[in-house]
Formats: sequence, structure tokens, C-alpha cells
Amino acid sequence: MMKIKEYDPSNFNDLKDYWLQLENGNDMTAFQHYGWFKNINDLYFKEHIKKLFRVWKYFVVLDDNDNPLIIAPIMIVKLGFQYKFIGLKKGAYFIGRQGYTDYFNFIYNHFHSDVIDFLLKHLKNKYGVKYCCFDQVLEDTQFYKYLADNYNIKQTSITCASLKLPDSFEAYNKLLSKSTRQNIRTAINRQNRDNIILTHEFIVDFNKDIMEELLLVRKERLGKKNKSAFQKSSLAGKLNLFGTRIIKKFFSAKHDIIENSYNPWCLLIKNGDEIAGYFWGINDEYKNAYYVILAAVREKYAWYSPSISHLYLFLQEYYNSNNKNITVLDFTSGGERYKFDLGGKNEIVGV
Repeated sequence: MMKIKEYDPSNFNDLKDYWLQLENGNDMTAFQHYGWFKNINDLYFKEHIKKLFRVWKYFVVLDDNDNPLIIAPIMIVKLGFQYKFIGLKKGAYFIGRQGYTDYFNFIYNHFHSDVIDFLLKHLKNKYGVKYCCFDQVLEDTQFYKYLADNYNIKQTSITCASLKLPDSFEAYNKLLSKSTRQNIRTAINRQNRDNIILTHEFIVDFNKDIMEELLLVRKERLGKKNKSAFQKSSLAGKLNLFGTRIIKKFFSAKHDIIENSYNPWCLLIKNGDEIAGYFWGINDEYKNAYYVILAAVREKYAWYSPSISHLYLFLQEYYNSNNKNITVLDFTSGGERYKFDLGGKNEIVGV
């Protein structure tokens, strides 16, 4: 006999004991960890008018002995509007959409299909939910496979890239194309020729000065990227971009990801004290998987491909060290070419 407990954002901390029992399941990523969701949950209290249209709930399905079987972080949109890709229709969604979470799922250690059915029936009977948008679920998870086989779903997919590190640097090198290896050598030669002495360091502790400079580099990059995308868009495209930004601002609070995150790490590439580029993300301590969430390069260093060349050099040093604690370097969503040039393989994410 199963039962459901419901938790609100205000008593999220009461979930911790349940959550920690489930977050290390095989289908879980760092985006399903308690620490990651604690930061997301804090966003709820930064919102005001948005709360009139939606409610956040954490549903915990328990067995007869009060052992947690699954936790479902769900946003129920009570009054929705959607036109094409703009807006959200009435229904149930994952908490954390339209933010920095790349892989969604319910939180479970062992998958039980009857638990999913029980939960969805509860959503329908108590909240009148007839439409569920459970997107960005990795297709090799049991949850995705069950939905695809047993429910009428509209399947979509996005591009993600993940690099599962082989046993040796020689094996890693073989993953790269001849042209990629040549491009890396060219980038390093350019640095040497122009007397640009770039260094790299892997950090997990961030002081205020580093965080401020990381944010500045990202702001510079995004400003140019967004301006270019807007200028190249058609009138319909410009209207769509504008509408998407308004809806996102209306339905989602800003996540200050670098200043407030869980298990962060960063590969900094520097010219002296100045940051030339970086990879930033979070790590899954259960699987030693490192997720790249942000990547940025200062424009004046772009000619030297600092991030790509120095990630390669970092991996070379990593293989030569005795501290081999990285099993996966996950570049997450986005089809940027460098992810595949560096050995990433496509991960299918859908629903």
C-alpha cells in the first residue's frame, strides 16, 4: 500500500533525509541531487506575481514502512497560456524548467512503474492534471523508457554531448580527429609565437573576486551572442525571441548560478591574473561525473582557442597524475562543435 506526502517550498528542508536515500540511483545525475534543488527551491521565494498562476509541490511516494520510493518535484500551472513555443499551458512540469538544469527526472534509487502510475493518478484526481510536460529526460533512463512504452507522448529531442574518459591519454587521443589535434597544436603555437603565456588551474573554492570576473566574462560573451542572434533573425524570429524572454522572465526567477550553486568546479584559463576563458559546472560525487554548465572565452583571446587547447592540456596532465577521479566530462545541452571535437558523444534527451 503506497501513500503520498506533499511538501511545499517552505518546508523543503524536511525532505533532506528522504532525498539523500534516493539521489544516488543509477538514473540520477547531479541535477537530481538535494543540493542542486535546494538552490532552485530558493528561487521560489524571489517570485511574486508568478505564484498566482502556479504552485510548486514535492510529492514523496512512500511504502508501508514509510520508506521513500520516489520524489517528484513538480510545478503545477493552474492558469496557462501557450502559443506555439511561447508560454506554458495548464498542466504539470518539472520544477527548474527554463533554468540551468539540463537533465530532468524524478528522484529514485530503484525504478518502479506502479509508483509512476500511482503518482500520475494522484495528480489527476487531486489537481485535475491532464497534461504533463516531463521534458529533457535522458532516453537511457528507465523513467523515459516507461513513459515512451506506456503513455501517449509527444517525443522531442535535444543535443547533448558526454565524454566518458577512457583508461589512458593515448586512448583519449584516438577519440579526436586528426584535424582537431592539428587545431589544438596550432592554437598552442599561436600562443607561443605571440608570447601569450596562458596557464590553467582546476579549482573548487571560489572567492568573491573570481566569481565577479567569471560573471563579467560571461556577460561580455552573452551580450555579443544575443545581439548577433537578434540581428540575424527575421521579423518573426525577433518577435519570438522577444516573447520568449518576456515569458521566461514572467515565469522564472533569475538563478545566480555562479554565486549560489552546489558542488561547483571550474577550469580557469588565465593570462597572468586575467581570466582568458573557463569551463564551469557542478560535479556528481557519487559517479565522479563533472558537468559543464557554462563555458566562456574573452573575445581578445578567441584567436588562441584557450579553453579547448587548455582542456586538452589539463586532460593530459590528469592522465599523468595519480588522482584519477573523473569518469565522465558531460558537456550537457547544446550542439556546439567543440564538445564533439573534444571527444564528446551524443546523448539523446527527449520527451
